Amino acid sequence: MGLINIVADENILLLDEFFGGLAKITKVNGRTISAEQVAHADALVLRSTAKITPAILSQSKVQFVGTCTIGTDHLAKDYMDANNIVWRNAPGCNAAGVGDYAIACLNHAWQTLGIDPSKVTIGIVGAGNVGGRLAQRLRSAGFNLLICDAPQAEAGQNGLVELDELLAQSQIVCLHTPLTTNGLHATDNLINSQRIRSLAKNTVLISAGRGEVIDQQALLARQQQHNDLHLYMDVWHQEPNIDTQLFGYSHCVTPHIAGHSLEGKMRGTHMIYQALCQHFGLQEGKALEHLIPEPALAKLTISPSATAKQAMQQACNAVYPLMQDDARMRCMQNSNDFDLLRKNYPVRREFSSLRLDGIADAEISDMMVGLGFGLANEL
Repeated sequence: MGLINIVADENILLLDEFFGGLAKITKVNGRTISAEQVAHADALVLRSTAKITPAILSQSKVQFVGTCTIGTDHLAKDYMDANNIVWRNAPGCNAAGVGDYAIACLNHAWQTLGIDPSKVTIGIVGAGNVGGRLAQRLRSAGFNLLICDAPQAEAGQNGLVELDELLAQSQIVCLHTPLTTNGLHATDNLINSQRIRSLAKNTVLISAGRGEVIDQQALLARQQQHNDLHLYMDVWHQEPNIDTQLFGYSHCVTPHIAGHSLEGKMRGTHMIYQALCQHFGLQEGKALEHLIPEPALAKLTISPSATAKQAMQQACNAVYPLMQDDARMRCMQNSNDFDLLRKNYPVRREFSSLRLDGIADAEISDMMVGLGFGLANEL
Protein backbone atom coordinates (compact mmCIF):
# COMPACT_ATOMS: atom_id res chain seq x y z
CA MET A 1 0.00 0.00 0.00
CA GLY A 2 1.31 3.46 -0.90
CA LEU A 3 1.35 6.45 1.37
CA ILE A 4 -2.07 7.51 2.57
CA ASN A 5 -3.16 11.15 2.78
CA ILE A 6 -3.63 12.47 6.30
CA VAL A 7 -4.93 15.90 7.24
CA ALA A 8 -3.86 16.62 10.79
CA ASP A 9 -4.01 19.29 13.43
CA GLU A 10 -0.67 21.10 13.37
CA ASN A 11 -0.47 21.05 17.18
CA ILE A 12 -0.41 17.26 17.64
CA LEU A 13 2.70 16.13 19.47
CA LEU A 14 4.83 13.46 17.71
CA LEU A 15 2.74 13.75 14.55
CA ASP A 16 5.73 13.39 12.22
CA GLU A 17 7.46 10.79 14.39
CA PHE A 18 4.48 8.43 14.33
CA PHE A 19 2.82 9.11 10.98
CA GLY A 20 5.65 10.45 8.80
CA GLY A 21 6.62 7.09 7.37
CA LEU A 22 3.05 6.05 6.65
CA ALA A 23 1.50 9.07 5.05
CA LYS A 24 1.65 12.34 3.26
CA ILE A 25 0.68 14.75 6.05
CA THR A 26 -1.07 18.06 5.50
CA LYS A 27 -1.04 20.15 8.66
CA VAL A 28 -3.91 22.55 9.35
CA ASN A 29 -5.31 24.73 12.10
CA GLY A 30 -7.77 22.35 13.76
CA ARG A 31 -9.97 25.19 14.96
CA THR A 32 -10.65 26.33 11.37
CA ILE A 33 -10.57 23.02 9.49
CA SER A 34 -12.71 23.10 6.33
CA ALA A 35 -14.30 20.79 3.78
CA GLU A 36 -11.86 22.00 1.13
CA GLN A 37 -8.88 21.00 3.28
CA VAL A 38 -10.10 17.44 3.82
CA ALA A 39 -11.56 16.77 0.36
CA HIS A 40 -8.72 14.46 -0.72
CA ALA A 41 -7.77 13.04 2.69
CA ASP A 42 -7.96 9.35 3.51
CA ALA A 43 -7.76 10.07 7.24
CA LEU A 44 -8.04 12.92 9.74
CA VAL A 45 -5.91 13.07 12.90
CA LEU A 46 -7.21 15.75 15.20
CA ARG A 47 -7.75 17.14 18.68
CA SER A 48 -10.88 18.41 20.42
CA THR A 49 -10.58 21.89 18.90
CA ALA A 50 -11.57 20.52 15.46
CA LYS A 51 -15.35 20.41 15.03
CA ILE A 52 -15.98 17.67 12.47
CA THR A 53 -19.46 18.14 10.99
CA PRO A 54 -21.29 16.29 8.20
CA ALA A 55 -20.68 19.29 5.96
CA ILE A 56 -16.91 18.89 6.35
CA LEU A 57 -16.99 15.19 5.51
CA SER A 58 -19.79 14.91 2.95
CA GLN A 59 -17.71 15.64 -0.15
CA SER A 60 -14.53 13.91 1.03
CA LYS A 61 -13.08 10.42 0.69
CA VAL A 62 -12.20 10.23 4.39
CA GLN A 63 -12.31 6.67 5.75
CA PHE A 64 -10.90 7.24 9.24
CA VAL A 65 -11.17 10.05 11.80
CA GLY A 66 -8.99 9.88 14.90
CA THR A 67 -9.03 12.35 17.78
CA CYS A 68 -6.00 12.20 20.06
CA THR A 69 -8.20 13.05 23.05
CA ILE A 70 -10.68 11.42 25.40
CA GLY A 71 -13.69 13.53 24.39
CA THR A 72 -15.75 12.94 21.25
CA ASP A 73 -18.41 15.67 21.45
CA HIS A 74 -16.63 17.50 18.58
CA LEU A 75 -17.22 14.59 16.17
CA ALA A 76 -20.31 13.90 14.05
CA LYS A 77 -20.35 10.29 15.20
CA ASP A 78 -23.85 9.43 14.00
CA TYR A 79 -23.05 10.70 10.51
CA MET A 80 -19.78 8.79 10.41
CA ASP A 81 -21.42 5.57 11.61
CA ALA A 82 -24.10 5.90 8.92
CA ASN A 83 -21.50 6.51 6.20
CA ASN A 84 -18.97 3.81 7.15
CA ILE A 85 -16.37 6.27 8.35
CA VAL A 86 -14.41 4.73 11.21
CA TRP A 87 -13.80 7.05 14.15
CA ARG A 88 -11.56 6.50 17.12
CA ASN A 89 -10.66 8.46 20.23
CA ALA A 90 -7.97 7.95 22.87
CA PRO A 91 -9.81 7.07 26.09
CA GLY A 92 -7.70 7.55 29.19
CA CYS A 93 -4.75 9.14 27.40
CA ASN A 94 -4.78 12.30 29.51
CA ALA A 95 -6.50 10.95 32.63
CA ALA A 96 -3.31 11.15 34.68
CA GLY A 97 -2.68 14.74 33.57
CA VAL A 98 -6.21 15.88 34.45
CA GLY A 99 -5.86 14.08 37.78
CA ASP A 100 -2.61 15.97 38.40
CA TYR A 101 -4.42 19.22 37.62
CA ALA A 102 -7.20 18.46 40.11
CA ILE A 103 -4.67 17.48 42.78
CA ALA A 104 -2.69 20.67 42.11
CA CYS A 105 -5.93 22.59 42.72
CA LEU A 106 -6.47 20.68 45.99
CA ASN A 107 -2.93 21.60 46.99
CA HIS A 108 -3.54 25.27 46.19
CA ALA A 109 -6.77 25.28 48.20
CA TRP A 110 -4.92 23.74 51.16
CA GLN A 111 -2.00 26.17 51.00
CA THR A 112 -4.00 29.36 50.44
CA LEU A 113 -7.43 28.69 51.94
CA GLY A 114 -6.53 26.23 54.67
CA ILE A 115 -8.88 23.56 53.28
CA ASP A 116 -7.16 20.27 54.13
CA PRO A 117 -8.32 17.73 51.51
CA SER A 118 -7.84 14.90 54.00
CA LYS A 119 -10.27 16.50 56.45
CA VAL A 120 -13.24 17.23 54.15
CA THR A 121 -15.46 15.34 51.73
CA ILE A 122 -14.47 15.52 48.06
CA GLY A 123 -17.19 14.93 45.49
CA ILE A 124 -16.31 13.63 42.02
CA VAL A 125 -18.96 14.07 39.33
CA GLY A 126 -18.27 11.62 36.51
CA ALA A 127 -16.38 8.39 37.20
CA GLY A 128 -15.16 7.49 33.73
CA ASN A 129 -11.54 7.33 32.60
CA VAL A 130 -10.65 10.64 34.24
CA GLY A 131 -12.90 10.84 37.29
CA GLY A 132 -12.62 7.14 38.03
CA ARG A 133 -8.83 7.20 38.04
CA LEU A 134 -8.76 10.39 40.10
CA ALA A 135 -11.03 8.69 42.62
CA GLN A 136 -8.61 5.76 42.87
CA ARG A 137 -5.73 8.12 43.56
CA LEU A 138 -7.57 10.17 46.17
CA ARG A 139 -8.82 7.06 47.95
CA SER A 140 -5.30 5.67 47.99
CA ALA A 141 -4.16 8.96 49.52
CA GLY A 142 -6.69 8.45 52.34
CA PHE A 143 -9.21 11.12 51.32
CA ASN A 144 -12.95 10.84 51.88
CA LEU A 145 -14.97 10.71 48.64
CA LEU A 146 -18.48 10.78 47.25
CA ILE A 147 -18.93 9.84 43.60
CA CYS A 148 -21.80 10.51 41.22
CA ASP A 149 -22.11 8.87 37.83
CA ALA A 150 -25.69 8.50 36.66
CA PRO A 151 -25.04 6.09 33.73
CA GLN A 152 -22.96 3.81 35.94
CA ALA A 153 -25.59 3.91 38.68
CA GLU A 154 -28.25 2.92 36.16
CA ALA A 155 -26.03 0.02 35.07
CA GLY A 156 -25.98 -1.25 38.65
CA GLN A 157 -22.65 0.09 39.92
CA ASN A 158 -22.64 0.26 43.72
CA GLY A 159 -21.24 2.98 45.97
CA LEU A 160 -22.54 5.94 43.97
CA VAL A 161 -24.72 8.83 45.15
CA GLU A 162 -27.18 11.19 43.51
CA LEU A 163 -25.78 14.48 42.27
CA ASP A 164 -27.76 16.67 44.65
CA GLU A 165 -26.64 14.58 47.62
CA LEU A 166 -23.03 14.92 46.49
CA LEU A 167 -23.33 18.69 46.10
CA ALA A 168 -24.93 19.03 49.53
CA GLN A 169 -22.28 16.99 51.35
CA SER A 170 -19.02 17.88 49.55
CA GLN A 171 -16.83 20.85 50.42
CA ILE A 172 -14.77 20.17 47.29
CA VAL A 173 -16.49 19.28 43.99
CA CYS A 174 -14.54 18.04 40.94
CA LEU A 175 -16.38 17.97 37.60
CA HIS A 176 -15.15 15.34 35.13
CA THR A 177 -18.17 14.40 33.03
CA PRO A 178 -18.10 14.35 29.23
CA LEU A 179 -20.46 16.71 27.42
CA THR A 180 -23.65 15.03 26.21
CA THR A 181 -26.67 16.96 25.00
CA ASN A 182 -29.24 14.19 24.53
CA GLY A 183 -30.67 11.33 26.51
CA LEU A 184 -31.72 10.70 30.07
CA HIS A 185 -28.28 11.49 31.47
CA ALA A 186 -27.37 14.53 29.38
CA THR A 187 -24.68 16.63 31.05
CA ASP A 188 -25.25 19.91 29.21
CA ASN A 189 -26.09 22.47 31.94
CA LEU A 190 -25.86 19.70 34.55
CA ILE A 191 -24.73 22.19 37.20
CA ASN A 192 -27.66 24.50 36.53
CA SER A 193 -28.70 27.74 38.21
CA GLN A 194 -30.66 25.97 40.95
CA ARG A 195 -27.73 23.73 41.85
CA ILE A 196 -25.33 26.68 41.80
CA ARG A 197 -27.58 28.57 44.21
CA SER A 198 -27.68 25.50 46.48
CA LEU A 199 -23.91 25.18 46.87
CA ALA A 200 -22.73 25.83 50.40
CA LYS A 201 -20.62 28.86 51.11
CA ASN A 202 -16.87 28.20 50.65
CA THR A 203 -17.40 25.20 48.36
CA VAL A 204 -14.34 24.55 46.18
CA LEU A 205 -15.42 23.91 42.58
CA ILE A 206 -12.88 22.41 40.16
CA SER A 207 -14.15 22.38 36.57
CA ALA A 208 -11.93 20.29 34.29
CA GLY A 209 -14.38 18.41 32.06
CA ARG A 210 -16.37 20.51 29.59
CA GLY A 211 -17.40 24.13 30.03
CA GLU A 212 -21.03 23.66 29.06
CA VAL A 213 -21.60 21.30 32.01
CA ILE A 214 -21.92 24.44 34.18
CA ASP A 215 -24.39 27.31 33.75
CA GLN A 216 -21.59 29.84 33.60
CA GLN A 217 -23.84 32.88 33.71
CA ALA A 218 -25.54 31.62 36.86
CA LEU A 219 -22.12 30.95 38.39
CA LEU A 220 -21.01 34.47 37.53
CA ALA A 221 -24.22 35.91 38.99
CA ARG A 222 -23.67 34.12 42.31
CA GLN A 223 -20.07 35.26 42.50
CA GLN A 224 -20.99 38.84 41.64
CA GLN A 225 -23.57 38.82 44.43
CA HIS A 226 -21.73 36.82 47.10
CA ASN A 227 -18.24 35.84 45.86
CA ASP A 228 -18.35 32.93 48.32
CA LEU A 229 -17.31 29.97 46.12
CA HIS A 230 -13.69 28.99 45.45
CA LEU A 231 -13.42 28.46 41.70
CA TYR A 232 -10.76 26.60 39.72
CA MET A 233 -11.80 26.90 36.08
CA ASP A 234 -10.09 25.11 33.20
CA VAL A 235 -12.98 24.77 30.74
CA TRP A 236 -15.34 27.41 29.40
CA HIS A 237 -18.42 28.12 27.35
CA GLN A 238 -17.79 28.83 23.66
CA GLU A 239 -14.05 28.25 23.62
CA PRO A 240 -11.99 30.08 22.43
CA ASN A 241 -14.41 33.03 22.56
CA ILE A 242 -14.76 32.87 26.31
CA ASP A 243 -16.30 35.33 28.73
CA THR A 244 -13.50 36.52 31.01
CA GLN A 245 -15.76 38.04 33.67
CA LEU A 246 -15.28 34.99 35.92
CA PHE A 247 -11.54 35.60 36.08
CA GLY A 248 -11.97 38.14 38.86
CA TYR A 249 -14.02 35.69 40.94
CA SER A 250 -11.78 32.64 40.51
CA HIS A 251 -8.67 31.46 42.32
CA CYS A 252 -7.28 29.82 39.20
CA VAL A 253 -8.18 30.15 35.51
CA THR A 254 -6.54 28.10 32.75
CA PRO A 255 -7.11 27.59 28.98
CA HIS A 256 -8.42 24.00 28.85
CA ILE A 257 -5.01 22.51 29.56
CA ALA A 258 -5.77 20.21 32.52
CA GLY A 259 -4.79 17.17 30.48
CA HIS A 260 -1.88 18.77 28.62
CA SER A 261 0.87 16.74 30.20
CA LEU A 262 3.67 15.65 27.89
CA GLU A 263 2.92 12.00 28.58
CA GLY A 264 -0.82 12.50 27.98
CA LYS A 265 -0.30 14.15 24.60
CA MET A 266 2.12 11.42 23.56
CA ARG A 267 -0.26 8.66 24.67
CA GLY A 268 -3.10 10.20 22.68
CA THR A 269 -1.05 10.37 19.48
CA HIS A 270 0.21 6.83 19.99
CA MET A 271 -3.28 5.43 20.51
CA ILE A 272 -4.57 7.01 17.29
CA TYR A 273 -1.44 5.83 15.45
CA GLN A 274 -2.22 2.27 16.55
CA ALA A 275 -5.88 2.62 15.54
CA LEU A 276 -5.01 4.05 12.13
CA CYS A 277 -2.49 1.30 11.44
CA GLN A 278 -5.07 -1.31 12.35
CA HIS A 279 -7.71 0.26 10.11
CA PHE A 280 -5.48 0.54 7.05
CA GLY A 281 -3.64 -2.74 7.66
CA LEU A 282 -0.29 -1.01 8.18
CA GLN A 283 2.63 -2.33 10.19
CA GLU A 284 3.34 -0.42 13.40
CA GLY A 285 6.95 0.67 13.46
CA LYS A 286 7.14 3.08 16.40
CA ALA A 287 6.95 2.42 20.15
CA LEU A 288 5.92 5.12 22.62
CA GLU A 289 8.42 4.20 25.32
CA HIS A 290 11.33 5.07 23.02
CA LEU A 291 10.00 8.59 22.45
CA ILE A 292 9.24 9.75 26.02
CA PRO A 293 12.23 11.78 27.28
CA GLU A 294 13.73 11.65 30.75
CA PRO A 295 12.26 14.33 33.03
CA ALA A 296 14.35 17.39 33.90
CA LEU A 297 13.66 16.63 37.57
CA ALA A 298 13.47 12.95 38.41
CA LYS A 299 14.07 13.04 42.18
CA LEU A 300 13.14 15.41 45.01
CA THR A 301 14.29 15.19 48.61
CA ILE A 302 11.66 16.05 51.19
CA SER A 303 12.79 16.93 54.71
CA PRO A 304 12.03 14.15 57.24
CA SER A 305 10.41 16.84 59.41
CA ALA A 306 8.04 18.03 56.68
CA THR A 307 4.31 17.93 57.38
CA ALA A 308 1.86 16.42 54.92
CA LYS A 309 0.90 19.93 53.82
CA GLN A 310 4.54 20.86 53.20
CA ALA A 311 5.30 17.61 51.36
CA MET A 312 2.32 18.06 49.07
CA GLN A 313 3.24 21.66 48.35
CA GLN A 314 6.87 20.87 47.52
CA ALA A 315 6.09 17.86 45.32
CA CYS A 316 3.17 19.40 43.42
CA ASN A 317 4.97 22.64 42.67
CA ALA A 318 8.17 20.84 41.65
CA VAL A 319 6.33 19.08 38.83
CA TYR A 320 3.41 21.38 38.07
CA PRO A 321 3.47 25.02 39.27
CA LEU A 322 -0.24 25.52 38.63
CA MET A 323 -0.36 29.26 39.23
CA GLN A 324 2.05 29.94 36.37
CA ASP A 325 -0.73 28.73 34.07
CA ASP A 326 -3.13 31.05 35.86
CA ALA A 327 -0.79 34.03 35.45
CA ARG A 328 -0.46 33.42 31.70
CA MET A 329 -4.23 33.10 31.31
CA ARG A 330 -4.92 36.39 33.07
CA CYS A 331 -2.78 38.18 30.47
CA MET A 332 -5.13 36.99 27.70
CA GLN A 333 -6.37 39.83 25.49
CA ASN A 334 -8.62 38.04 22.98
CA SER A 335 -9.75 34.65 21.68
CA ASN A 336 -6.57 34.25 19.63
CA ASP A 337 -4.60 34.28 22.86
CA PHE A 338 -6.64 31.35 24.20
CA ASP A 339 -5.48 29.11 21.38
CA LEU A 340 -1.94 30.51 21.49
CA LEU A 341 -1.70 29.58 25.17
CA ARG A 342 -2.67 26.03 24.25
CA LYS A 343 -0.41 25.88 21.22
CA ASN A 344 2.62 27.23 23.08
CA TYR A 345 1.96 25.39 26.33
CA PRO A 346 5.23 24.63 28.15
CA VAL A 347 6.36 21.07 28.73
CA ARG A 348 4.63 19.64 31.77
CA ARG A 349 5.43 16.22 33.13
CA GLU A 350 3.12 14.01 35.18
CA PHE A 351 3.49 13.49 38.92
CA SER A 352 4.53 9.89 38.26
CA SER A 353 7.76 11.18 36.68
CA LEU A 354 9.01 12.38 40.08
CA ARG A 355 10.34 10.17 42.86
CA LEU A 356 10.44 11.45 46.41
CA ASP A 357 13.13 10.78 48.96
CA GLY A 358 13.51 11.55 52.65
CA ILE A 359 9.92 11.20 53.86
CA ALA A 360 10.04 9.63 57.31
CA ASP A 361 6.35 9.48 58.20
CA ALA A 362 4.61 6.39 56.77
CA GLU A 363 1.22 8.10 56.53
CA ILE A 364 2.68 11.00 54.57
CA SER A 365 4.55 8.57 52.34
CA ASP A 366 1.34 6.63 51.66
CA MET A 367 -0.52 9.86 50.89
CA MET A 368 2.10 11.01 48.37
CA VAL A 369 2.20 7.62 46.63
CA GLY A 370 -1.59 7.66 46.47
CA LEU A 371 -1.50 11.09 44.85
CA GLY A 372 0.68 9.66 42.09
CA PHE A 373 4.29 10.29 43.07
CA GLY A 374 6.92 7.57 43.24
CA LEU A 375 9.36 6.85 46.03
CA ALA A 376 13.10 6.86 45.45
CA ASN A 377 13.56 3.70 47.47
CA GLU A 378 11.30 1.81 45.05
CA LEU A 379 13.99 1.92 42.38
